[in-house]
Amino acid sequence: MNYVLNEEKMFADVTDGIAIIINSETGIYYGLNGLGTAVYENLVNGASSEKVLAVLKALAGAPADIETRYNDFIKSMVGYDLLLEGSEGSADANIDVNIAAEDNFELSVQEYNDAQELLLADPIHEVKEETGWTPEKDSIGYTKEETAKREEKMEV
Repeated sequence: MNYVLNEEKMFADVTDGIAIIINSETGIYYGLNGLGTAVYENLVNGASSEKVLAVLKALAGAPADIETRYNDFIKSMVGYDLLLEGSEGSADANIDVNIAAEDNFELSVQEYNDAQELLLADPIHEVKEETGWTPEKDSIGYTKEETAKREEKMEV
């Protein structure tokens, strides 16, 4: 099984080994711990779920229940609509044993809604596919004609 980020609803960023995935429709965001981020990156970069699990099982110090932990993590990611089934990928999986050990082989995805209003109010949500982000200039007190004249002067 292969997975991809649900790009229709989600956008993601990985900074300092931690993934943040934001649902652009709800404003809810999700934080992954270090090992969760490593698994996520492997999956969205084309490694199959089976390859990722095999790598986790082969890591020194992997607990006997690593498969259950992994399956619960994948179930959560799919349940939150973060990941979707994807087309067959052929990338190899690679997970640093130090990241796994640092997180005690825990795979974590946490849901947060504390910035929901702020994320939904962000003008990025007003992006139109055909025109991109263009704020409604009438909202700043000028008519469309006045705005057009001002823009002409700016381009000179």
